[in-house]
Amino acid sequence: MFSLLISLIGVLITILLVVGVHELGHFLVAKSLGIKVLRFSIGFGKALLTWHDNSGTEYVLAAIPLGGYVKMLDENEGPVEAADEARTYNRQPFYKKMAVIAAGPFFNLLFAFVLYWILFTVGFVSIAPIIGNVTPHSIAAQSGFKPQQEIIKINNQKTTSWTTVVITLLLHTGDDKNLKIELKNPDATTTVSNVDLTNWHLNHLRPDPLASLGITPYEPFVPAVIGKELVDGPAKKAGLQTADKILAINNKPIKDWYDVVDQTLMHPDEVLPFQIERGKDKLVIQVNIGNKSNFFGNKTGFLGVTPAFEFPKELLRHNKYNPIEALGHAWQDVVLFTDMNFVILGKMLLGKISLQSLGGPITIFQSAGTALNNGVLSFLSFLAFLSISIGIINVVPIPGLDGGHLLFQFIEMVIRRPLSEKTMMLFYRVGMAFLLIIMVTAFVNDVLRL
Repeated sequence: MFSLLISLIGVLITILLVVGVHELGHFLVAKSLGIKVLRFSIGFGKALLTWHDNSGTEYVLAAIPLGGYVKMLDENEGPVEAADEARTYNRQPFYKKMAVIAAGPFFNLLFAFVLYWILFTVGFVSIAPIIGNVTPHSIAAQSGFKPQQEIIKINNQKTTSWTTVVITLLLHTGDDKNLKIELKNPDATTTVSNVDLTNWHLNHLRPDPLASLGITPYEPFVPAVIGKELVDGPAKKAGLQTADKILAINNKPIKDWYDVVDQTLMHPDEVLPFQIERGKDKLVIQVNIGNKSNFFGNKTGFLGVTPAFEFPKELLRHNKYNPIEALGHAWQDVVLFTDMNFVILGKMLLGKISLQSLGGPITIFQSAGTALNNGVLSFLSFLAFLSISIGIINVVPIPGLDGGHLLFQFIEMVIRRPLSEKTMMLFYRVGMAFLLIIMVTAFVNDVLRL
């Protein structure tokens, strides 16, 4: 229940910040250019909370948190008093309209930049991309990859973590060219491998570039020894203690902590015998496994303990810079993730990436909850990534999105007159139908992944 509450909080914060920042961009630029703003709404539908400022702008927090909007004074939507005619949106020159429209995506990118700057200034730890296992006969095996090698560069792009490895690989999804990957061997020498991507195919519904290449990240041995119990957790209530070594669960031998996790997750709300070693004694303790539920009621087991283990320092990469240095690293991340979004969108349009890869509201819900459960820094990273994605999606020239509005303004600039209302309605209907198809596809994908 607590995990579900955290997920709900994570989603609400995500929507308020990512959508709020996007609409704030439209709002602030419109205000600064002298355009009258009637309403600034986060969410759609019934208003839950409203207030007005001295200029008459209404601020709304609405019931359906799936977006937001900024409503400006416009003669196309009704009569306007003569005193306000100069402040209407429709009477503004095209460059002012384009500035207002572009401000939303721009603020999303700016927000992501600020978040990444905070992350690099505060500092965070990432895990070195060291290979654990290589699947026999896989692309990685045929390219000469071996366990314990570290991936240090892909096509001359430095890869300091598994995140950068995955993102860089995703940029090449659907390619049939060679990929140059530089590997650091255990003896500190380097090997350069040209990976043939001709037969590289990702699982459309659950794309995993590492698994599809035949790479499993290295995981150090974690002994099945209890480190700390959570207060009032199932382990604590059953009598398990710090330094207990778990030998078997439900009469199944346990070799490491990963086995403990697997057995726990598979048996929510069940009472299982735990054979443990405590000092020189061997005991059997009956443990009532707890549970965690997601938004859809799917339960997994919960024990409430952590292992007595510290990650080897040589496998960790510390990312902390002074405020000036952090600016450059934040910019690099914004460029990397922006590039990834554009490349993936382009490859979807070209059919090189399946639409089954799309994630919808359920994916966002689960990701927000997981990120918040993993800590503030993880959540900030998720917010930054999602903010970039929202910003990039909105510049796609589809009627109904900011990119569609920008396209109309550009057409007006070229033909020196507004498009007819009939033409605009046709474009909007086509655009909304396309967006509806995409949204339904993403939601169906989410359901299939459950």
